[in-house]
Amino acid sequence: MLTIVVDAMGGDHAPSCVIEGTVQALQESGNRFEILLIGQSERVEPLLADYEIGGLNLKFLHAPEVVTMEDIPATAVKTKQHSSLVKGLQLCKAKQADAFVSAGNTGAQMAASLFVLGRLPGVLRPTIYAYFPRIGEGLTNIVDVGANVDCKPDHLVQFAEMLTIYQRYGAGIEKPVTGLLNIGEEEGKGSEVLKQTYRLLKEAESKGKITFIGNIEGHDILKGEATIVVCDGLVGNTILKFGESIPEFLGTLFSQSLQKLLTSGQFTPEIAALTTGMFKGIFEPFDVEKFGGVPFLGVDGISIVGHGRSSSRAIKNMIYMAEHMIERRVNEHIAEVLSEN
Repeated sequence: MLTIVVDAMGGDHAPSCVIEGTVQALQESGNRFEILLIGQSERVEPLLADYEIGGLNLKFLHAPEVVTMEDIPATAVKTKQHSSLVKGLQLCKAKQADAFVSAGNTGAQMAASLFVLGRLPGVLRPTIYAYFPRIGEGLTNIVDVGANVDCKPDHLVQFAEMLTIYQRYGAGIEKPVTGLLNIGEEEGKGSEVLKQTYRLLKEAESKGKITFIGNIEGHDILKGEATIVVCDGLVGNTILKFGESIPEFLGTLFSQSLQKLLTSGQFTPEIAALTTGMFKGIFEPFDVEKFGGVPFLGVDGISIVGHGRSSSRAIKNMIYMAEHMIERRVNEHIAEVLSEN
């Protein structure tokens, strides 16, 4: 049976929503894995008492320290060795657990994953990606989205290789397609880093490691021409945060417009309800909570990170993502391919 460590203290709504999501995952899955919930006993145990956990494969471990969202990642990892974040990853390193899940400080989790778990053989830098909607079926992933802001060309190429492996084995995409985000489609566009990255991506394609369609621009991301969009972490994180703001911004405009139409009598309540349902359907592809979180690609273990605002539903789906990564043996495939470089 798989064992998954869940950080009870990670996230803006921890530990309450983490506990709720954890219990939901065990109940919904029919107890098909074991969960080690780790955190401060004085905060977690009173909340656990509110649930019927008898018969669930759930154990609690005390960790006296907490890595907060305000903590400096490298400092927190060194000074908070008894935190739920560090102790949880140490359980994975010691093979007492198969995966770690947290919605806490992303930078600290990356630092701790590197410090405790280390890199897979051949990996230059671990990376993190994000989901974006696309026209038509399937998904688009942007990499990197904040873990690495000073990327070299060989880093960007390896990100594309690792994400290709993830999409092929973890997401069931038969032929992942990579595009390099740039200021124009022509080969000679962009900085020297991007020009060199372009050449290296072409070489990777010639070796059969990726499928490369060349440069793409910002307006191509949602079109879905590429399943993988490669950029440095500064650009990727900016796109990610802008994308996250779109549903809320348009939802506010929609609500204001709908209220005006209702007040003026141009819309009946029935028409308003129908329109609202259609609007919500349009933005369903922006729902990242159905994935829960994403793995750090390139670390020697399964470390899943979620958004700080994660709900209990997102926590539940993060646990499923951890199970999925283990069962699909994504890390083994990454190590196998990169060892051939």
